[in-house]
Amino acid sequence: MHLTRGIAVVSLSLSMLGLAQPTLADGDSGYRQHYANCAGGTSQRFRLSGEVEQSKTFSLSDLESLPVAKVAVTFESGQGQEKHTYIGVPLWQLIQASGGLKANPTVKNNFLRQYVVIEGTDCYEAVIAVGEIEPNFEGKQVLVAYAQEDLSEAQTLLTDQGFARLVVPGDQKGGRYVSNIKRIRVLSIPDSGVKQY
Repeated sequence: MHLTRGIAVVSLSLSMLGLAQPTLADGDSGYRQHYANCAGGTSQRFRLSGEVEQSKTFSLSDLESLPVAKVAVTFESGQGQEKHTYIGVPLWQLIQASGGLKANPTVKNNFLRQYVVIEGTDCYEAVIAVGEIEPNFEGKQVLVAYAQEDLSEAQTLLTDQGFARLVVPGDQKGGRYVSNIKRIRVLSIPDSGVKQY
């Protein structure tokens, strides 16, 4: 009984956040339809949408035209420890290039309720809280990387990871390093309905 109730609560919570994935309980056709677009493959562009002032599609040339940053990272992956220096555009800068976050003057510090979902062509997703990247809070240099630098400081474009991948400095494991980005969405947690006093 407790396990069933716990699963229902988790499922409801995920669906409220918009992160629920179809399950076999949803019917075989819904499951197949969702994952039909998850074949993977190399990305050539991605769309940034949601709670930004202007939805925008980015290609490699678009990323190269924006202010660049470089981060050196070490993280654990399925292949063991990896060390790389990535070059790309800070995620915060991409949001600014889309006009910035949509304002909600009725909610104090609304951006602290917002999060960014990054999705790859295989439908693998990771979440970054906006407070992690907002310069006046954690200010983490999360990158949408399009190149990496080798020991001789030569830059090479990413190829096997699509034209862009997410890089999250400070993460000990590479689980949020989404490759082949196809979509980035800025969303908010739903209003709890509890009045603030």
